[in-house]
Amino acid sequence: MSLVVVDSDEEASAYFREQLRQLGFDPVPAANLKLALEMCANTPPQLVISTQVDWAKKLTVELRRLPVVLANDQEQDSDSLLAILRAGIVDVWQLPVSKEFLKERIDSILSRIQSTASHAENQLRQHVADLQRDQRAGRYIQMGMLPPNPMAIDRYRFHHRIIPSMILSGDFVDYFRITDRHFAFYVADVSGHGASSAFVTVLLKNFSRRLRREYRPSMLTNPGEILEWFNRELLEQKIDKHVALLMAIGDLDNDSVCLVNAGHFPPAILVSDGSAHFIEQKGKPVGLFDEVNYTPRCIDLHAGDRLVIFSDGVLDALDEPDLSAKEARLLKAAALGGKERKGRNNARIGYMDSIWQSLDLGPGRSVPDDMTCLTVQRGS
Repeated sequence: MSLVVVDSDEEASAYFREQLRQLGFDPVPAANLKLALEMCANTPPQLVISTQVDWAKKLTVELRRLPVVLANDQEQDSDSLLAILRAGIVDVWQLPVSKEFLKERIDSILSRIQSTASHAENQLRQHVADLQRDQRAGRYIQMGMLPPNPMAIDRYRFHHRIIPSMILSGDFVDYFRITDRHFAFYVADVSGHGASSAFVTVLLKNFSRRLRREYRPSMLTNPGEILEWFNRELLEQKIDKHVALLMAIGDLDNDSVCLVNAGHFPPAILVSDGSAHFIEQKGKPVGLFDEVNYTPRCIDLHAGDRLVIFSDGVLDALDEPDLSAKEARLLKAAALGGKERKGRNNARIGYMDSIWQSLDLGPGRSVPDDMTCLTVQRGS
């Protein structure tokens, strides 16, 4: 076991160091405070012994995780001893002392430190276990807020997949009918990670419920009004979170969807007749600016057409060297996903599985950000 003995007179402490060696310790001398600090920084010892009170106090401040002992030939009165111990010095020895004394005191100090470290480690382990349990419970609640998967609204089929980077996710998906004629769907990516971002997904789900009850007829043709409404609601919460969100309102009578984009990237992908292209749109994230304006883009969907919406976490997980290559990879995966593919045992691979396999992504992979994909397909 290594010890650092700090004494300006190394010769005077030679006998003391020899006692320590005979007990099986490895005492390393340091002639001054600066040298002692450098030695402890490079190779931390298990114990630091100083012969000067001022040095011992400074070492205690600088070396918070190392025990420091004051050892000299001065007798300390009760007040001085109390002040020394209050400064954080773990023990005081009046030299000379016997080898038996040294062994008993050093063993006692190291035992206390180990016991304290074990207690702190156990507390930390319990705290982490409690936190994980709470987050798993939160994850269960969060999963319960998601819509059925897959789900059909009339001739439109919805399917989603969320792969969180942590236990809780800041990505969220929802789709639901508003009227007999209209339905809504969106993909949201809350800024940040973990519990604080997951909390905003609760607000999103509550907003979905309110939208079905409190929508204005104009919102069904201009979903930008919906995002402006949610922007005001989020700013009023003052939770210092913003949301990148891509939303659409579908019209069953004319088989069209009107999309609005609030800072969501990548854009939605339209897959038609085996080809895929981005539906380019711009817009500010919700919850960040007082003044926002969203221009909808309406497209017709024919039988077999699909919309594919990814969160930006998918881009982060791809290995391509630049953004253009990553976007091309997404388009290819969206287009190939609609073709017949077979996996093990000649089993048919579903469209969503096909997309993720094309991207070499899936559950179990460690990812830097939440990954989400929503597909919306018009049937015949």
